[in-house]
Amino acid sequence: MHDAGLLMNLFKMLNEGKLDMPKFQQMLTRAIVQENAASRAGIWFYYGDLKDTLTCSSLFDASDNHWSSGDSLHEDDYHAYFETLREARVIVAADARSNPATACFNENYLEPLNIYSRIDCSVEVDGAQVGVVSCEQTAQVREWTQPDLQFLQQAAATLGLAIKKFGI
Repeated sequence: MHDAGLLMNLFKMLNEGKLDMPKFQQMLTRAIVQENAASRAGIWFYYGDLKDTLTCSSLFDASDNHWSSGDSLHEDDYHAYFETLREARVIVAADARSNPATACFNENYLEPLNIYSRIDCSVEVDGAQVGVVSCEQTAQVREWTQPDLQFLQQAAATLGLAIKKFGI
C-alpha cells in the first residue's frame, strides 16, 4: 500500500538531475496524496529570523489535480500549532477541527477548504527543523493509520536529505 521505493526513486531522479528541486517537491506532494489516499499534501518552510512563518513551497490538491504555493502561516495567528510542532515534531489530528494543536486553523483554513483531518511532520536538516510536510483529508474525518504516518515521516526525511544535498 505505501511504497517507500517511490520516495527513493524520486530522490534518485533529483540526484541524477532529472528533476529540479521545485519539480521534486511537486512530485513528492503528489506521491504523498497517492500513497496515503489523501486529498491534499503540502511542503512548508520556516522563514523569518525567529522561524515564525511557514510558507508553502508546494501543495498538491487531488480534487483538481493542481499545485499551488505561496500561502503563509504566522505563529502569532497559529501559536498552538507552531508550539506543538516544535515540541512534538509530529501532529496527528484525525479531527483537526477539535485537536488542540490544529483547531486554531478552523476559521481561516480548515472550514473554508473543507479539511477535517491532517498529519504534519517536521522536515529536519542536521536536527534543525526547516519545514513541515502535511497531509490532509477533506469532506470527512479520517483516522490516520500507522503506515500513513510512517510514509509521511519517510517523505519528510527524504525531503530533509534533498535539502541538505541540494538546498531549498
